Parts: sequence; C-alpha cells; structure tokens
Amino acid sequence: MSEITPSRLPSGRHNLPREFVVTSQRDRLLDSMAQACAEKRYAEVSVADIVSRARVSRSTFYEIFPDKEACFLAAYDAILGRFVTEVIKACDDPDLSWPEMIELGIEASLRFLAAEPAFARMCIVDMFSAGPAALERYLSAVRMISSFVDSGRTMMPGRENVPESIASMVVGGAAVVIRAEIVDERTEMLPEVGPDLLYAILVPYMDKEEALERSERYAERLGFVTSS
Repeated sequence: MSEITPSRLPSGRHNLPREFVVTSQRDRLLDSMAQACAEKRYAEVSVADIVSRARVSRSTFYEIFPDKEACFLAAYDAILGRFVTEVIKACDDPDLSWPEMIELGIEASLRFLAAEPAFARMCIVDMFSAGPAALERYLSAVRMISSFVDSGRTMMPGRENVPESIASMVVGGAAVVIRAEIVDERTEMLPEVGPDLLYAILVPYMDKEEALERSERYAERLGFVTSS
C-alpha cells in the first residue's frame, strides 16, 4: 500500500477536524485511483470504482475533485513528488562524479518503481490515455531527466560536442524499456535492467570500454548479470 494512504477513518461520528478528514479521504482516493488503474486501463476506470475502493461516498469525491481526470493528476503529482525526492536524496553528494550520480539515480528510480507497481503503471503506462494534461506532466518529467543526463556534455571531458538531443533520445529509449517491463507485469524486476540502462546512458559521454566496465560493476554489486 502506498505511503500516501492514511489509516482508515473510524466509522460513525468522530471529533476529528474537518481538515484532517478531507485530507484522509483525499489520500485514500489517490491511492484508490492508482489501484484501479493497476487492474484496468484508465479509460475503463469509473468514479464508482474509485470511491468503492476508498470507501467514501460519490458526493465526497466530487467535493474534493471535479472529475476523474483531476483525481488522476493529483495522484500523479503526489507520486512524482515522492519519486523526485528519493532520486535527489540518492544523488545528493557533492563528491559524486557525473557517472556515479547517473548510476545512483538509475538505481533509486528503478527501486522506487518496483516498490510501487500500481503507481508505476499509472504514471508510465496509463498517463498516455489520461488526456493532454497528464501527457504534458509525463513529458515534463522526461525533459527534467534529460536535462540531468545532458549535463554529461559539460561534466565529462572532451564531450562538449555531443549533440544536445542525445540525452532526450537516450532517456526516451530508457522510458520505452521501463514501460515494456511494466506492461509485461515485470515491474518488480525493474532493478535488473539498471546495468543495461546505465551503459546506454553513459556511452555517449565516455569511452565505450569505461561505460561497459561501470555497467558490469553495477550489475555485480547488485548481484545481476548484464547483457551489455
């Protein structure tokens, strides 16, 4: 169960502040949205599906969200915020080199998604059918990650002439790989693709042999076998 899900409110009358009640109900609705999307495609999820899982009334749903899309976007924003926090925490060391930051960022990203399969599917698979606002959020996240990868042009010696578009291409390819794993219901196995993703991201910005060596060390550290 997601960390954003609070304990169920007691049944019947209670003396909890309204702000707490609304927050609790809202968080349960966000979690229920993700769980519903894990079982059905977004287009097939109804407000009835969401409220039945959250155990709140339909009128309560519409007091908090104007429609299903707004609930989806709120859930996306909540999980993305936690995702970004975890990745930044993993890389937050001024002594790390650029390749080390990339490796730790990949590891943190894949472990987070593997631990949150419902949200992983919602944020990486279902957002394609959730409307233009959801797609823009996804593309914004991809651009943010691409910008981080593109810093290799200035942080790695002799790579100033690497085209800026390479980072977007590499990150986009990595996203396709991750999405395929989720669609194939292998979300919990996502950390295993980490070494290959590391190699693909590093190789435009350093010698191929060094990128391969780092990928193999990463695989060995985690007990995986790389196919690079």
